Amino acid sequence: MDKRTFVYHKDTYNAYDAQRIVFEAGKFKSEIIFEDGSKRANAKSIIGLLSMKFLKGDEYTVRAEGPDSAAAVRAIADFIGKL
Repeated sequence: MDKRTFVYHKDTYNAYDAQRIVFEAGKFKSEIIFEDGSKRANAKSIIGLLSMKFLKGDEYTVRAEGPDSAAAVRAIADFIGKL
């Protein structure tokens, strides 16, 4: 299992952002999970991502388990940093 912590920097978070994250996560075979301490969401589930309600300045962890987990964690955290 690989993991990486990131801080969400965007002022807003909406369904379009969640859709873009799901599309990016779909490029990987690994299971990818977001955590914020109290909540967990599958990165390949738009409903799960909408429930995360990312907030500017908050810290989150992205974890992945599977054959391409290291690449998935790095790519997803970098992708969110560029939203």
